[in-house]
Amino acid sequence: MKDENNLQQTTIQEEDEIITLTFDDGSQEEFYNIAELDYKDKWYIYLQPVRATDDIEEDEVLIYEMAFDEDGQEVFLPVTDDDLLNDLVEMLNEEIQA
Repeated sequence: MKDENNLQQTTIQEEDEIITLTFDDGSQEEFYNIAELDYKDKWYIYLQPVRATDDIEEDEVLIYEMAFDEDGQEVFLPVTDDDLLNDLVEMLNEEIQA
């Protein structure tokens, strides 16, 4: 799931980590890892695309919950609750302004 969120301008630094995501359809996209933040005892990752695609604009940010599957592999779970997404966007904006 690809989430659109209205975030303040985020500056990408050259040293930002690049992560390659593989989606359910097998497609892969590269993203900058712009933040990993703890919210209510869960970790969330904020990703911004390296390049715009048909589905994702360059200024969009995807937010996923970081979790582990039954094999202990790290997985990113889509955040589907709108209230939670708003809280996570607000938290990132506060971090950016700090």
